Amino acid sequence: MSSLPDRGIGMARAELPEPCPELIWAAACRPGEAVTWRKIFPGTTERVAEARRLTGLFLDDTPLADDAAWIVGELAANAVRHTRSGEAGGEYVLELRRTRHLARLTVCDLGGGGRPTFTPAAPGLPYAEHGYGLRAIAQLAARTGVRGTPEYGHAVWADLLLGG
Repeated sequence: MSSLPDRGIGMARAELPEPCPELIWAAACRPGEAVTWRKIFPGTTERVAEARRLTGLFLDDTPLADDAAWIVGELAANAVRHTRSGEAGGEYVLELRRTRHLARLTVCDLGGGGRPTFTPAAPGLPYAEHGYGLRAIAQLAARTGVRGTPEYGHAVWADLLLGG
């Protein structure tokens, strides 16, 4: 057991078993197992870059790391710009999940505003400077989706096919 000073994490120590290298290596080598990583970010534009960087690291062994980082940057920026996540004290959750063949990139916001949509604008509408991010994500991703409501928040996600 580590001899780190207890800074209010005594309960967390009791909940986690001692690391076992055999089990860790076995889990890392199972091709069908999913790996999930989550982080809560403050809802500020300055922290979007960190979400992008961490996504790139999560998928740095794939040719889609840059695409994934861009997608997460768009999803996080939308959460900060268009939902209560961007208000004072707001936050959003980034969840990255991958298997050997698929990566799912999800940003969960606090709701507010409208419902995000990946569909193109109606024909004949004037061109706008903004509003193309979700459509571009839909072009890069194998699948996209939104779940939730403006009252409770949205999980907005994109799946990337990794091959392998």
